[in-house]
Amino acid sequence: MVRIAFILVIIILAAVGWQAALDRDRDPNRLLIVEVNTSAERTGLLRSQLDSFEAENPGLKVDVISLSWGQAFEKLSMMIAGGQIPDVIEMPDFWLSRYVSAGQVADMTDYLSGETFDADLEQDTFAYGSIHDRIYTVPYGYYLRAMLYNKKIFREAGISKPPLTMDEFYQTAAKISELPGTSGYCHHGGRGGAVFYYWIMNTMNGKNEFFDQDGNSTFYDQGAIDGLTFIRDLYQNGYAPQDSLNWGLNETVSGFYSGTCAMLHQTPDALTSLRKRMNDDEYASAPMPLGPSGKSFPHLGYIGWSVMEGSTKKDAAFKLVRHLLEREQHEAWARRSGLVPIYKNLAKDIFAGGDIGAGWLETTQDDRWNYMINPNYLPDIAEFDSIEVVQSGQAMMLGEQTPEETARAWADFLSASQKRWLKANE
Repeated sequence: MVRIAFILVIIILAAVGWQAALDRDRDPNRLLIVEVNTSAERTGLLRSQLDSFEAENPGLKVDVISLSWGQAFEKLSMMIAGGQIPDVIEMPDFWLSRYVSAGQVADMTDYLSGETFDADLEQDTFAYGSIHDRIYTVPYGYYLRAMLYNKKIFREAGISKPPLTMDEFYQTAAKISELPGTSGYCHHGGRGGAVFYYWIMNTMNGKNEFFDQDGNSTFYDQGAIDGLTFIRDLYQNGYAPQDSLNWGLNETVSGFYSGTCAMLHQTPDALTSLRKRMNDDEYASAPMPLGPSGKSFPHLGYIGWSVMEGSTKKDAAFKLVRHLLEREQHEAWARRSGLVPIYKNLAKDIFAGGDIGAGWLETTQDDRWNYMINPNYLPDIAEFDSIEVVQSGQAMMLGEQTPEETARAWADFLSASQKRWLKANE
């Protein structure tokens, strides 16, 4: 009897909770925003910016659901499938094509065309989140890659400056690896490491593009094969830790601050962890090394805000996105989150005045470095990056397949995907 009563209480509480959520969804003055790359500090900053939005818009209230990155895509999909549709979501670049092709993200083009932004806004901000010249997300910051290096280990190896070219990168990694217990480069061989392969293939190839005009992948080119050969040789010669074959973001960063390896290809959000564990005079950043063409194409990723097509409060949701992109809000977000800001002069303020930000600052100001943007419009690119590139990249590094075979397999996949996309979007 007690058990039956307990079950009834649980059912009643669940019904009450469900009704409360339903009432909130129906409330025209209550918005729901979902963040997918969360931490306590980050969520606190977001909450403060939502509070200021509420203060500027009396009557409007904003609720937040924070999802951990590892399960965010699956949990958000379950929410949407269950009818709990957010008004605004945090949108990583490689998710966008999936949501757009499913018709789940609202087109913000007409709304944004009527808005006036600070003239200092990065020129391509709206282009990055666009598909077919329609804006579906607006980046709130960029994940731009630079080369972090351990100044103390460099001095111990007798190296006076960071590598400028690919040849210098290889020689520097080799010389550092002569030190006991230290490797030259922190390789990112696990999930998330595809952008390093893409960078080195395009940079060695001298082309900042993934396809030719017919939709064929540039990874068929000899330069791209040379890029894979370069990193394969670096690993097999012992210039990267052997277990780095499986490293993800956290492992590469810890490998760097522990002194296991002396060079790290990363975005500025890694600085949050490094500043807790290293002194500012122990490390610095430099631009990614230049290829044979005298150019380098470091990866530029982004994460932004999107309005959901299923939202019944789009006007208020658009207004919220606009608020989060204002210069004052954005500056606080960029400084706290470790991002390259969407307002150009803020980059000078954030990265100037020291060696730590020097690599990102020079990358944004010198035309020898051009941003590489992944073909995130391809619906199957996210799965390809996360699974196929990781598995076959590891096989190549272990000598189970050649760089030529690996580059050809990737090129075959990308070419087929691009041609399908071109045909569907004629």
